[in-house]
Amino acid sequence: MKLHTTAEVLLLTALTLSSTGAFAYGNDKEKEICRHPKVQEFTLPEYQGENKKEVAAESEFSFIVSGWADPKKIKMDGKGVPVPITVESNDNYHKVKGKLPPELTGKFVRLNARVPAVLGCYTTIGWLIKVADKAKTPDAATPEATPVPQSVETGAKAAIPSGEAVAPADKAVTAP
Repeated sequence: MKLHTTAEVLLLTALTLSSTGAFAYGNDKEKEICRHPKVQEFTLPEYQGENKKEVAAESEFSFIVSGWADPKKIKMDGKGVPVPITVESNDNYHKVKGKLPPELTGKFVRLNARVPAVLGCYTTIGWLIKVADKAKTPDAATPEATPVPQSVETGAKAAIPSGEAVAPADKAVTAP
């Protein structure tokens, strides 16, 4: 059995450490750090907690995106339906505007936005909303549309003979 001298052990250790140190150094370039875009000021009410408000069908909305986002690559969808948007930009931020597509009327929808940064990373965000059914216009022939006058003395509803004019409730006239 051969014993190694101290000089041989030190030389072997130095060679081992220097070769692993060479592998530790790679590309001397600094990696660019990507800042994720920030999204804020969404204008539609979210459907959550105690706030269970519906939004009107085909509502318009907007939100603000930080200036380091790439405005040409922002995408939105809801339930797989693309949501058309426009982007207005200035030096500090981008304002994204859109309108809910008619296909989302009467549904719970999670609007999803994918906002890429100029350097390649991206932010995804979403908002849960409840889109109301289209508003129905009241028909003039329905009983709710015709006011029924009340007797001033008793507060009971008065009978209206057909063909007679009815005074508005705030200018009711009592019969002599």
